[in-house]
Amino acid sequence: MITVGHCGYDSRHRTRLEMRRPGGTPDYTLLLIKTEAFFRIDGKTLQTPPGTVILYEPSVPVHYGSVGASYNDDWIHFLPEDCDLPFLQELKLPCNTPCTLSFTGQLSEYARMIVLEKNSEHPYREQILDSLMRTLLYSLASQLLSSPDEAMENKYYSAMNELRMSILNTPHKKWTIEAMAELVHISPSYLQHLYRELFGVSCIQDVIQARLKSARFYLRTTEMSIQSIAELCGYENELHFMRQFKKFTNMTPSQYRSHYLCEQQK
Repeated sequence: MITVGHCGYDSRHRTRLEMRRPGGTPDYTLLLIKTEAFFRIDGKTLQTPPGTVILYEPSVPVHYGSVGASYNDDWIHFLPEDCDLPFLQELKLPCNTPCTLSFTGQLSEYARMIVLEKNSEHPYREQILDSLMRTLLYSLASQLLSSPDEAMENKYYSAMNELRMSILNTPHKKWTIEAMAELVHISPSYLQHLYRELFGVSCIQDVIQARLKSARFYLRTTEMSIQSIAELCGYENELHFMRQFKKFTNMTPSQYRSHYLCEQQK
């Protein structure tokens, strides 16, 4: 089992930070750094951009800090049991060396979940922390192994990816081009161009498909009325929902529900 020790999510230092641990720590330390930083490694100073990750091994000297006036990171101390060391070796994560990623949002979300779970009183807290830590490390290894494509190198990729995740997770919100553009701090016309360029689909199509996916789920799993499902999925009226549903599925919502129930009874 991987035991999680002290940890923090979105830790912010409003003044300059310099962390020195000449003897290192007795456990592994994972840092997800969201601001510019520096590292002193083997007598050399490295300066890194936001989105840098480093995994310190136990007892390795630690010396890093902020470059600007502020510093922001997620940090996790963890220690695997001896039987779990092959798991870490299998991932082939570079240790004691800073690595810059194109997108750290998912890793940061795992860190947030780990911190919340660490501070909980769940009966299976340790098992959940073990699973979350493995998921984070698998995700990190996957990103490091994958060569970044041209889309991920775009300076707006992180913000655009977060926008897309918000759309897919909350399609019921009143999404407009103007509101999306404001979230990313770009013009509405550039947002539409960039969204399609990065994800191969328009932002409005993503909204529609996410709403219809939710609608199909509620039609299959609940007895809610068509009107209630329409409202729950973000449609202003039932008629608009029914027309859009039929356009993309070739069935009305009622026909879809009946068809699904018939298939289940076979």
